[in-house]
Amino acid sequence: MYFANWDDLKRYCPVHNGVWEKEALYEYLVCYSDMRFSELLDGFFDDYRNDEALADLLFAFLLDDYYDGSDCQMGAAHCIGRLERDVLRKNKDRLRKAQENEVLWKRPFFRENSDLEWL
Repeated sequence: MYFANWDDLKRYCPVHNGVWEKEALYEYLVCYSDMRFSELLDGFFDDYRNDEALADLLFAFLLDDYYDGSDCQMGAAHCIGRLERDVLRKNKDRLRKAQENEVLWKRPFFRENSDLEWL
């Protein structure tokens, strides 16, 4: 889906009353690859850094072979890397699996030490 600007994208908001819509979240994650939206999306997702339902969906996108190669996986990895550590600790097995991926951009913490000793 194409979004001409941030206002267009905001109208496709993936969360309503605390419930995430997977298809809309997919579009938001794909839009991370568009530099016009990356910082704005960071600001949007900052409000949900403690959201366990979001974490579940992000890991579902990242670890599902169906989405292999999709920009949504890059966006999901980026968002996972920004989640609160308490949420990540609850998902430590999935996080470790993501960190072991041979594809660098599928690792939520590819810019940092990937040993995850804080888990």
